Amino acid sequence: MPSFFNPAAAVPFGVMLAGGSPVDLDGSVFVQLAIFVIAFFILRSLVFKPVMTLFEAREQAMEGSRRDAEQMERDADKKRELFETELRTVRQKANEDRDRLRGQAQQLARELTEKARRENAATFSSAKAQLEVEAGDARGKALADAPALARQIVEKLLGRSVN
Repeated sequence: MPSFFNPAAAVPFGVMLAGGSPVDLDGSVFVQLAIFVIAFFILRSLVFKPVMTLFEAREQAMEGSRRDAEQMERDADKKRELFETELRTVRQKANEDRDRLRGQAQQLARELTEKARRENAATFSSAKAQLEVEAGDARGKALADAPALARQIVEKLLGRSVN
């Protein structure tokens, strides 16, 4: 059963309906108010102000840390951009050097190949000329020896000496 039907609870409810106050105001209210004000000022100076000062200091430290972190992030971004720029410059220079060295190597290879061809052609010409001289000498010697060889062949075939 609800409490407002309780006969013991009906008396204060009846007092309230009759216009009377369930709270009696007497001199103890002023004493309690004075104790509250004194406790408030003591707690304000000993607890509330130091806690609020601590909260403000913490907030300022956090804000300072945020600013420092943002500054470090901006510095890191600048350094990364600088590093990437330098890296691109170095890569470009390396590519240019590689291309230049490759061109020089190809030129040197062409020059060496041409030099080897010239030397080979000169050696071939020299060997051909030497072979022609030796062939001419051999022909001359063979032509000089031909009558003697022919006489020896005829003598062997005839079986007698020919003049």
